[in-house]
Amino acid sequence: MSRPIHHPSHSDTSPGGTIRSFVAIDVEPAVRAALRSLQTEFIDTHADVRWVRPEGLHVTLKFLGAVEPARLEAVRAALVAALANQAALRLAVRGLGAFPSWRRPRVVWVGLDGEGVAELAACTEQTLTALGFAAEDRPFTPHLTLGRVNSLRGWPRLEELIKTHLQDDFGTSRIDAVTVYRSTLQPGGATYTSLWTIPLQGHKGEPHVIGC
Repeated sequence: MSRPIHHPSHSDTSPGGTIRSFVAIDVEPAVRAALRSLQTEFIDTHADVRWVRPEGLHVTLKFLGAVEPARLEAVRAALVAALANQAALRLAVRGLGAFPSWRRPRVVWVGLDGEGVAELAACTEQTLTALGFAAEDRPFTPHLTLGRVNSLRGWPRLEELIKTHLQDDFGTSRIDAVTVYRSTLQPGGATYTSLWTIPLQGHKGEPHVIGC
């Protein structure tokens, strides 16, 4: 059964009655802390990058866009059914890079590695495209977005520093839930509110999604 988590300090819906939302998994606090320490080092380069706040360090499995509340409830129900036999995962957080390239950077990211994460993403994609959500046209690359590059101002300094950390290991994280988040756009950046948390409680030794 999913665990509803509600934060009443934010309105649940936009003026149009929809909820901007996405499906994600979260890393453990110790990993977030290690990545925040890394971000602090990068911030000192004064590169023109908007760094993601620690609470925003999610691994997005599926961006849903603006969704009506009733349809979002259907998302929750479908994911609960599809992930009923999915066991928790263990992911290593390591490796840095820039999307789409070092010469034309838009995103600074850290990678994730571990059995079952690609299958989890594929099951989420399959489940939600069956509900009518648009299929993703890019292959899933498990990563956490550390920052979004606004311009190339200061980028050479930052790139040089990032490349000294390419082989750094930021720890491992147990992934024991999938969360449906609401994204609220604000002048200082988006804030995220957990709408539903769907535990991954399948049997140990069965890391892959069976329901899909």
